[in-house]
Amino acid sequence: MASLGLGASLLLGLGTAAQATENEPTTNDCLNVDGDLWDSMAPFEIVDCAAEHNSEVILMMKYPNDAGAPSTIADRVLEYFGSQCTYDVARNWLGAGKIDLPLRFNWWYRLPTDEQWEAGARWAACTSIRSGPKGGPASYEGTLPSIFASSPIKDWVICAPGTPKSGKWTASAPCTSKSKWMAINGIFIKGNPSKNYPKDVQAKADALCAKNAKPFLKPGSKTKPVAGLGPAKDFPPGEIYGDCFIALKEWNGKGR
Repeated sequence: MASLGLGASLLLGLGTAAQATENEPTTNDCLNVDGDLWDSMAPFEIVDCAAEHNSEVILMMKYPNDAGAPSTIADRVLEYFGSQCTYDVARNWLGAGKIDLPLRFNWWYRLPTDEQWEAGARWAACTSIRSGPKGGPASYEGTLPSIFASSPIKDWVICAPGTPKSGKWTASAPCTSKSKWMAINGIFIKGNPSKNYPKDVQAKADALCAKNAKPFLKPGSKTKPVAGLGPAKDFPPGEIYGDCFIALKEWNGKGR
């Protein structure tokens, strides 16, 4: 869906404007973002990767010339960036392409400020965000691909700080000795929440999670996987989503 929702004029407009080179990142640059990393236009500094930083450039993209200033771009342009800055691209860059588990690692696109755009900047960057101990973005030294390659998978998988409960989203946390439940791939159930939600679909959700759990469980594991179904208000019509969890003590240590 690389061009979903984009008109021909938008595609033809890519990369034809003069480039503004001041503070323009390139692939694999390390960035220290000042402010909210989920703010696409938060200011940043390009730093030596040996210095402390909180983001890295996964992929460079071109900013459509006829899209307007970053603060005013339309949803179709955001879809364009999202079609390039994807789950698969980010995980392959990290070196986790063969890991079939949710990881404490995220990605987001970074855009020039309106002032940089007015000066001619026509770039966009797909960038990394590593989760810290309390779920917020972490600062670190070195590059994420090298850190990932040299650290155990347990440092990256997601655990719940308590027992997962349906009806609200379960918080994420590192897997420590105090953690009891580890997240695996979640499930979807067709249909809308009823007045008896989540009780009426909990058993079905747990059964679906049990199927997802088989590759990650030790032989003879006794603690059953559980589903943490989210709040009904967050679901699109006709679809119920649930996170799946296995007991950390039952994990076989494998990633897929």
